[in-house]
Amino acid sequence: MPYDRLSDDNLTALIRRGDRAAWSALYDRYAQQAHAVALLVTREPAAAAAVIEELFWEVWRCGATPQPGATVRNGLMLSARRLAERARMPA
Repeated sequence: MPYDRLSDDNLTALIRRGDRAAWSALYDRYAQQAHAVALLVTREPAAAAAVIEELFWEVWRCGATPQPGATVRNGLMLSARRLAERARMPA
């Protein structure tokens, strides 16, 4: 199956069914952009990498279900920002 040709919605439906190749395709599609968002917020490469790890682990566990009216891409970027802001907060 050519996962790189599937829509984000199709990929997320497959991810919710446990399809690892679909998860990998979504990761390949958006991890770099989400990392850029996280890096802008955290200003720390290691923290940004940890954000991406957490983000895509969350996608695997819960699926990439965007907020109503949002695209999968926008939902991922907003989640990356939220996680990065949380990572930047002092403990």
